[in-house]
Amino acid sequence: MPRKKLTHPVEPLPAETVCSILKFALENIIKDDVITIAEAEHRVIAGGLPFPHTMASVCKQRRDVISSAPELWTRIFCVMPNESTHQALTSQLRKAHHEVPGILNCIAPHIGRLKSLRIRNFYSLYIKQYCNALAGHAPQLEFLQVTGPKLLGCWTVRDRTPPLFKLDCPTLRTLHIDLKVAHSLDPQWLKDNLINIESVMLSFEDELPCYYPSYLVDHILQALNAVPGRIPYLVIDGLQFPFQTISNIKHKGLKIGAEKVVVRGCMKVLRIVDEYCKTIVIHDCEFAEDPRTRKLPSSNTLGFDQCFGSKLEMAPLTPSWDGDTVTITNSDSLCLKTIFVLLGAPFQDSGCSLWPRVTTLKLVAKDDFVLKFPFKMLKAMISSRREATGQENLEKNDIELDAIGFKGVRPIRVLHVHGGQGLLRKEREWFEEHVTDFVWDCKKR
Repeated sequence: MPRKKLTHPVEPLPAETVCSILKFALENIIKDDVITIAEAEHRVIAGGLPFPHTMASVCKQRRDVISSAPELWTRIFCVMPNESTHQALTSQLRKAHHEVPGILNCIAPHIGRLKSLRIRNFYSLYIKQYCNALAGHAPQLEFLQVTGPKLLGCWTVRDRTPPLFKLDCPTLRTLHIDLKVAHSLDPQWLKDNLINIESVMLSFEDELPCYYPSYLVDHILQALNAVPGRIPYLVIDGLQFPFQTISNIKHKGLKIGAEKVVVRGCMKVLRIVDEYCKTIVIHDCEFAEDPRTRKLPSSNTLGFDQCFGSKLEMAPLTPSWDGDTVTITNSDSLCLKTIFVLLGAPFQDSGCSLWPRVTTLKLVAKDDFVLKFPFKMLKAMISSRREATGQENLEKNDIELDAIGFKGVRPIRVLHVHGGQGLLRKEREWFEEHVTDFVWDCKKR
């Protein structure tokens, strides 16, 4: 019996449709380029999946479409050779009649149509020798990430390196740099190119934790102050310095200004954040890590993400704060207990609230995190705040309390728990009676 010729059950999509689909996918990939910890489904992409090369290998039609669509080639991810292999690579490139700058010079002709540019392992030697390679007009560049390799120990070079960025990128939305690159920041470049900036990330984490010298921190703060307007979203990752450095910085009147500030690894950096911040997020820190931090910057919202506590006895020494909303995500039970004590839960036969204006508390568990906390302490905190407010003021909202000049502790009016353990009916009825807006959802966020 003659074998029938098999045909594809689906007709190939028009080239214009394929191109539109890939352009839509590319936009999401570009957004993921600057995510330090990408979503699970994007981790391979964020790690440098060579899009659109992979799409071009699917079939001949895809290859033809992609090769004829320059708008898909707007993303470059380059990993420079590290210092240990630099000499060997240079020797090999010279044999092939190339130089290390050739790697960067290959990027230069495409600067005008790039939307995302990421360069890793850009250590100080490259900055000094090849800083002129990153130059030109980049009208579409939205995401720029240039980071060096992690170092074993502290940064010890006091000499200023030449300004690295000589790119003209007026549409830049996200800038991610680290300690090595920040050392060569040019305030004028920041002033000229960060007009439309949405987020800035400064990474300071090395292989070994260390304190960074005050002159380096001074220079970075001076550069950030050159940014026109306030930075909408600022991430400071792993910046460590002694309290003496903070005193020197405050004496010079230097402050970090941003609408939302995220600090990772060290809470002390909050002492140099100005008083006009709207949201503060503390990530991966030991809460109440140092009693010398007496007061947190003013903000409306204070968030804790993957934080942990130490000794509950340290809670009364935790910094005071005058905001109204606290959100706690994936943080351990000791951190929760510390915050409950701060909010007024009785502890060691006494009770006080260092955060008197808080009226909203949100507890969130994500992914596989198990949210555990003592009901008795949570209920005691809510009851303590209601008692401190006074029966005559419980029905007044914040505007009414402000109008009468109320300075005391305010009740918890909003309690949202997402991903918590099961709640008995009796417990649910208690919370619904004592909290105006109560949500207890066992589902993960």
